[in-house]
Amino acid sequence: MHIIQQLRNFVRLPADLSVNPQVRKHFKRNFLANGLDSAFWVLGESFVSVSTILPVFASTITDSALLIGLVPALINAGWFIPQFLMASYVQSLPRKLPFTKLMAAIERIPFVVLPLTALMLIWVPRELALVIFLVVVAWRGLASGMVALPWQELIATVIPSTVRSRFLGVSRTFGRVLAVLGSAAAGVILATLAYPYNYALSFTIGAVFVWLSYLFFCRTIEPVDNVVSSETAGNQRPRLSIDLSAYWRIIKSDNNMRLYLGSRIFFQLGSMATVFLAVYGIQRFSLPDEQAAVFSIFLFISGVMGFSFWGVYGDRMGPRKMLLVSDLIQLIVLVIAIFAPVVWIYYLVFLLLGFSQSGYMIGELMLGLVIGKESQRPIYLGLARSIPGLFILVAPLIGGALATWVGYQNMFWVAILFSVIDLAFLFGVREAPAIDSPL
Repeated sequence: MHIIQQLRNFVRLPADLSVNPQVRKHFKRNFLANGLDSAFWVLGESFVSVSTILPVFASTITDSALLIGLVPALINAGWFIPQFLMASYVQSLPRKLPFTKLMAAIERIPFVVLPLTALMLIWVPRELALVIFLVVVAWRGLASGMVALPWQELIATVIPSTVRSRFLGVSRTFGRVLAVLGSAAAGVILATLAYPYNYALSFTIGAVFVWLSYLFFCRTIEPVDNVVSSETAGNQRPRLSIDLSAYWRIIKSDNNMRLYLGSRIFFQLGSMATVFLAVYGIQRFSLPDEQAAVFSIFLFISGVMGFSFWGVYGDRMGPRKMLLVSDLIQLIVLVIAIFAPVVWIYYLVFLLLGFSQSGYMIGELMLGLVIGKESQRPIYLGLARSIPGLFILVAPLIGGALATWVGYQNMFWVAILFSVIDLAFLFGVREAPAIDSPL
């Protein structure tokens, strides 16, 4: 009974917490709905992993490392870049939930089309199938960026800041536990069915789970008090605008921000090699395609351990140290990838990578919020997200070009050099925001 009572308290707000009555009334429902949405989304993605399965699938269609690198580049950069343009539009919406539902549905349509791209390989030329596949991938990436900002605004509204880490930690950990099982199932599917039916089935199952996550998300209730009045909304016409002069003033005047941006740019350039780790491992050790799902299992297991570890020790370390440790681990990953003599040592690549990525996700989010002057936080966040986002797009393309011209191992060495430069910049970054003064 004591355990049951603890679980009940876990999805309740503290009685002495001052929050919107509507938020308190619907907190349990919103916590569970969005937590299950997040968890089943991660489960669905385990059958369509952007780090392992999708690049390996692309390698079965084309030998071009440049095009293989384009797959995660389109998805990862697509999440960042649209947010740069949408802040004014999202802020002016009288309600966030309807627009978020619409964009979340559009984001999931590519998951339905993706299995068809695998089946197309039976009757259409590979070149055409590759073009359609890349269009679907680009659609998924841009749609995720379109829903990212309104979704974050909605979560910030229905999940109070004092319990937000609880929500994120539980949902992401549960999602990665499910993803371990999903990756194992994907491995069985890829190993037992003939190509390309194996990929088509894996992608189909992934689509089912991400749409199941959408059903949970639709259970969200937006507080009535959060809705902007019609008069206010009318004075804030939806528009896409960027104050480039404000961004430029910060870059010129704030050395700490320049160091931070330098570290994030070189981190993304160093990350260009991580896109190809699964493809390189399969080719180097002559492994079957289903090995991509095994790599995913190690990646998700270490992600579970990583989120648990950083959740306990992250507050003590601070976000700068978290990023330093995470970026250093990624550098070690690249060294192991080059020198691993046998495949069982190569598994360490994905164990360490998942641990590093979990620390990066938390540390990046936390440090981005405190890196600049509080009065200008939106502008600082725009810089912190958009400029590295551009390099998320180009870095895998650079990596793919280098892999084509000089081979995977030499590309890894270039990525190691970028990672060392990243750490040099990051050592000079201060966590405390700069003194608030006019620019």
